[in-house]
Amino acid sequence: MTVATGTGFAERLLEVVDSGRRTATYKLALLLALLDLCALRSDTDGRAPTELTTRDLAEQVAVLYWRQVVAFRLEGSPDALELRQITNKRSLIIDAVRAFRVEVEPTGATSLWIARQRFASEYGRVIDRIECTLAEQPLPRLQTVGTSETVFPFIYDLGADWGINQHFSVERLRSNGPRGPVIPLLDGAGDELVRLSPLIRPLVELHWTRMVARLNGVATVEEDLRNHLFGSSRIAPSKMLRDGLRDLQDNRCFYCDDRLVGPTEADHFIPRARCANDAVENLVLADRSCNGDKSDLLAAPSFVSDWAERNQAQAAALAMIAEMGGAESDSEGTMAVARSIYAHLPPDGTPMWQGRKQVVSADPGLALAVMH
Repeated sequence: MTVATGTGFAERLLEVVDSGRRTATYKLALLLALLDLCALRSDTDGRAPTELTTRDLAEQVAVLYWRQVVAFRLEGSPDALELRQITNKRSLIIDAVRAFRVEVEPTGATSLWIARQRFASEYGRVIDRIECTLAEQPLPRLQTVGTSETVFPFIYDLGADWGINQHFSVERLRSNGPRGPVIPLLDGAGDELVRLSPLIRPLVELHWTRMVARLNGVATVEEDLRNHLFGSSRIAPSKMLRDGLRDLQDNRCFYCDDRLVGPTEADHFIPRARCANDAVENLVLADRSCNGDKSDLLAAPSFVSDWAERNQAQAAALAMIAEMGGAESDSEGTMAVARSIYAHLPPDGTPMWQGRKQVVSADPGLALAVMH
C-alpha cells in the first residue's frame, strides 16, 4: 500500500496534531516517538526504516516521559507539582516511569540510559507496561479522525486483526517475537515523517504544553498573549448576531437540523484553524454537540452544498445580520477562502466530517463543484 505524499500526508499529519479530542498526551508521545525513530533508525543512505516494533516505540516513549515525571516547580513558589497528563486519575505509562525514576535516582541513576544498564529487569517491566498501553490505546487510535473510530491509515497499517479496544498482555506481545509485533510503515511514510519533522515537532510540543497546562490549572502567559495578538479560536458572538442566525436557520441546528434548545454556538464553517475568517458568511449556528464533534474538521460536500446555497440565497439577510450584530460581512472573500482550502486537498480523498461520530473519505472536487 502506498502512502499519500506531499500535501496529502502533511494534511493528515496536521490533523493528528491539531485534533482537540485527546484525553491524554499519549498520541502526541507516540507521534514524537515515530518522528525520532524514523531518523534514529535510518540506513546508510539516510532512508527511514520501513518497519518498527511495539518495543521500539515503547522505549522511545519512555525517553520522552523520563524528564517529564520530575516535579514542576512554579516560579516564585516553594511548591512542586507532579504534572497530570491525562484526564483520568491515573496514567499507566507516566505512573510506571515516575515510580521507576523515584526508585533508581537515589542510587545515582539520574539518566534513563544509566538506569537501563543498572536495573535491566526493572526497566524491562516498565517498558512492558508502556508497550501494552501503546498497543491498546494510541497505536490503533492515532489514525482515526474526530470522534469516529474509523481508521484512515497513512503512516502505518496494523491490519484487520488489530482493532480498537483490544486487550494486549505481555504474553500476547511476546508471541509475535522478542520485540513485539512489527508495525509496517506505509511506503514513503517514514521519509515523509523525517522531512516534515522540523515543522511538526514544534507543533506537537506546543499542543503538549498547552494540554498539560490546562490539565494542571497552570496559567500560561503565552496563551493569553496569543489570544491578545491573534484572537481566540472561538468567538462569542453578540446576542443580536446569534438571534439573527437563529431566525435565518428557523431555530434549527445547521448540521443535524434538530431544534436549537439551550446553549447554542456559532461555528466557523471553514475552521478558524484554517483561516481566521470571522465574517458572518462563515458562521453557522449549531447545537453544542454538533459543534464540539465537528471541531476543526472540514465539512463533507453535502454540508458545503447547503452552506454555499445559504450564502447565495440569503446574501442580503446575512449582510443585514452582520451590520446589526457588529460583525464583518465578506461574501466573496469567504467563498474564495473555502475554494482555496478545498482545492489544495489531495484529490484521492480526505477525511471530512459528515455528522456526529461520522467521518468519511470524501472527494474535495465534489465540494468545489458546488462553490462555483
